[in-house]
Amino acid sequence: MEIVLTVSQCVEAINITLDSLGELTVEGEVSEYKIIQNKWVTFDIKDKQSVLKCFMTVWNLRTQIEDGMLVKITGNPNLRAKGFLSFVAKNVRPSGEGSMKRALELLQKKLAQEGLLSPERKRSLPRFPEHIAFITSRDAAAYNDFLKVLSARQGGLRISFIHTQVQGAEAPEQIIAALNMANTELSNLDAIVVVRGGGSSEDLMAFNDEQVVRAVASSRTPTVVAIGHERDVCLAELVADVRASTPSNAAELLVKHREEITLDIARLTSSLSQAVSERIAKKQSSIIGMTHTISNRLKATSKNAEQLVGRITSVSLRMRDTITTTSEKIRTMKRMLLALSPEKTLQRGYSITRSKSGAVLRDAKDVQKDDELTTTFAQGSITSVVQKNGS
Repeated sequence: MEIVLTVSQCVEAINITLDSLGELTVEGEVSEYKIIQNKWVTFDIKDKQSVLKCFMTVWNLRTQIEDGMLVKITGNPNLRAKGFLSFVAKNVRPSGEGSMKRALELLQKKLAQEGLLSPERKRSLPRFPEHIAFITSRDAAAYNDFLKVLSARQGGLRISFIHTQVQGAEAPEQIIAALNMANTELSNLDAIVVVRGGGSSEDLMAFNDEQVVRAVASSRTPTVVAIGHERDVCLAELVADVRASTPSNAAELLVKHREEITLDIARLTSSLSQAVSERIAKKQSSIIGMTHTISNRLKATSKNAEQLVGRITSVSLRMRDTITTTSEKIRTMKRMLLALSPEKTLQRGYSITRSKSGAVLRDAKDVQKDDELTTTFAQGSITSVVQKNGS
């Protein structure tokens, strides 16, 4: 019996068959690489005989690629409804030393343009840390190397260890999670240390993962990163606040040796003593200068005071003379006023005649017959009535 499928059913059946293959990893050369709307990534991978169209989201692209680069992609093939086969990639990683080197060059250039490699943004480590987060694999040689060196140096350090894989497909996400835990869940943290031992370039790729690198760069706590041997350089080290050549060197940079601390204390004591002596000498010199200044000012003030006393004395004498002269003038004016007063005039034989209303009469024409007048003498007064008016 013939089985007839619709086109959609056929596409679905093919996809079911493709899904049965499971997740595939394919290696090929990149061509036609594009980023669309900063959301989608499309490219082809090819070999000498075939081409496979690939699609992925920009968030899954954790390394820099370009045309001509050899890569390994992991994902699932899918037949689109429009009839073309597309490989939906979940992960892309460079394949081979040349491609890995080129991918790192591209990512390093991108980070540099963003300023993440700038020395100005790097922070200093605390001089005497008390609490650190230690991120690595408990199975790695770097774990023991770091702790061994640390135990021979300053004591009393609190270490919060966070285990994580340091290589493989799951390592990047675990490292990012460990950094987030250290920054958000650990209190009073002075530094974060991330280490792993040496290995091949592919073994160290987790520390060149763009999201891991950005997590190190955005850490709220100062970071020390030591990956591999001294000749190995990962991007996570370049964006860290401090790069150590080895895990042992990370311990040396983070915590000083007891003897070094003792020497530092001796140097600081000597420097402080010298600074105090210099400050005392400077203050003494300043006090002597101020004393001379005050003495000179006092002398000048004394001289000015003498001049002021002289001026006050002179003014007092002038005021006394003025008061004496003024008093004499007042006495003279008083005598004149007294001599001209009505009482004195009356004593000389004069009298004052007033009408009944009290008005002083100066002219006989101002009175009429029968007006009542009062005449005042030096001693007493009389009242009279006008019998005949004056002419």
